[in-house]
Amino acid sequence: MAAAQQCIALASFLALVFSGVRYKPPAETTVIPTEVDVVVVGGGSAGAVVASRLSEVTKWQVVLLEAGPEEPLVQQVPPFNSHTYSNSLYDWKLAVQKAPNDHTGIISRAKMLGGCSAHNGMIYLRGLESDHQCWEKAGAKGWGFKEVLPFYKKSENALDSDLANDKKYHATGGPMSVQRALNVDQNAKLLRTVFKEGGLTEVDLNGGHDEGFGWTQTTTKQGRRVSANTAFLYEQRKTRKNLHILTEARVRKVHINAATKRAESVEYTDKKGATHIIKARLEIVLSAGTYFSPQLLMVSGIGPQEQLKKAKIPVISHLPGVGQNLQDHNMPASLPVITFTRTAIVPTVSQLQKDAKDYARGVGPLTVRGLNPMVVRKRSLSQPKSDKRPYIQAQALVEWSNGSLMPFCTERTPSPNFTACYYNQATINVVLLHPTDSGTVTLNTTDAFSPPFIYQKVFTSKQDVVAMAAGLKEVTDMLLSSKALRSAGVKVTLPAKGAACGANKVGSAAWYECIVRTNGGVTWGHGVGTCSIGSVVDTRLRVLGGVKGLRVADASVMPCVPSGNTNAPTIMVGERAADFIKKDHGVA
Repeated sequence: MAAAQQCIALASFLALVFSGVRYKPPAETTVIPTEVDVVVVGGGSAGAVVASRLSEVTKWQVVLLEAGPEEPLVQQVPPFNSHTYSNSLYDWKLAVQKAPNDHTGIISRAKMLGGCSAHNGMIYLRGLESDHQCWEKAGAKGWGFKEVLPFYKKSENALDSDLANDKKYHATGGPMSVQRALNVDQNAKLLRTVFKEGGLTEVDLNGGHDEGFGWTQTTTKQGRRVSANTAFLYEQRKTRKNLHILTEARVRKVHINAATKRAESVEYTDKKGATHIIKARLEIVLSAGTYFSPQLLMVSGIGPQEQLKKAKIPVISHLPGVGQNLQDHNMPASLPVITFTRTAIVPTVSQLQKDAKDYARGVGPLTVRGLNPMVVRKRSLSQPKSDKRPYIQAQALVEWSNGSLMPFCTERTPSPNFTACYYNQATINVVLLHPTDSGTVTLNTTDAFSPPFIYQKVFTSKQDVVAMAAGLKEVTDMLLSSKALRSAGVKVTLPAKGAACGANKVGSAAWYECIVRTNGGVTWGHGVGTCSIGSVVDTRLRVLGGVKGLRVADASVMPCVPSGNTNAPTIMVGERAADFIKKDHGVA
């Protein structure tokens, strides 16, 4: 297309797309009480659930404080999800600190109502039975799969008929609608053949299967994103007078009575910079996430005493586990790429217009992020035989090879990932699900109230390098040996090698190990563990160390990172936290 025609086509396309968006943020709470029953800090995947469920108790006044703004309308369109990644209004863009043999970079963490559920890839994967066995071994007694499955199912509204009929693992009627992608293009069908050629079985990855591949459930309904915000808060806040939501409210600390160790109130600044305090009659719940929940504990006087004393913070309770045990999913910086020629998804002007109209009806390519929901999960040949968890996950992230589908209109494109439904290549993300090394979250030594220091350990142990290299080799070999890819004219490009890897035979185990070791790696944004059950909170998520009236409910309480994306397990934690609070205060 000529430049002018491109821009006109894109403008028309976007206007049609957004005419199909149905989410309109409700009016924000204008008057916030100074004293309530429960204060929830953080409106993400867990916090939204906690606030929603607790406000079902009509006699309780519940306040939810969210540091970011309302979820933007653009997030409703699945391929446009990364619009918020590069925007500091909606993303914390947390910096990773440099450490020996470690990497630096930016961690994308959502800063908006709905949290990461409002800008993630919408993959809905629960923890496995083997994951929850790991939790129990780490001290989370009563968090086995049998105990948590009802709380996974409580929020679920399975829209696929075959899954809805599987009453053992699935449920209908919950607030969180989930369904498989409504648009399966020719390349998705091609990858299905590739994985079957590789000896994998197509399964329901939420149906009790540790290994296999599948077109996963996603947090969508009729092709539109369903975030924790739209599922648990959107309709509820319209009618519940006891649910108060304040966005752009940055919590600075929890005030804890030094004599009684009771959490009494929360201090926050509003969007105008004014400071306020809200008292909590019953409880305060921290759902600020893996990086900010430990920080809030520490600035409030709970954590490793040496850190607190150094920051001149009075010690309420010495809990050395706060900020420790940071776990994530790791992947190498260099990955295999597949390039489509005959099967590239290239839109014409008329196709753009048709797709936009289809989106308004809940069908077509705009209802899915390309090949993203096709997930492989498998054990690695190098992992310990005693560990039953799968160590490797792989999925395709589609893209346009020159970086922009419409280069003359890049500045008007609503998302760097605009091409998630139009693409000619895909990077195959191969992920190590269970690294042996763990990182830390510590107070910012310059300003304790600024974003914390994050130290990750990515491929710092030989065991992790070997396990990642083995998984990378297994998946790449599967692609290289595929008759289906060759027949379709798909080109497979090996991961780029480091300069030091030339002495190794291309494709050998040593070659892949060298690639992982020399090119480094990144995390997948699924951090957990910094307020773990057993070391920071008890099995009912109450903060340890004699502290009263304070709980943590988010991914930070997970003692072991699950074998898959963490949104579904985090929602489950929110469901269970709300159940604990109700029961502990005599509400059935």
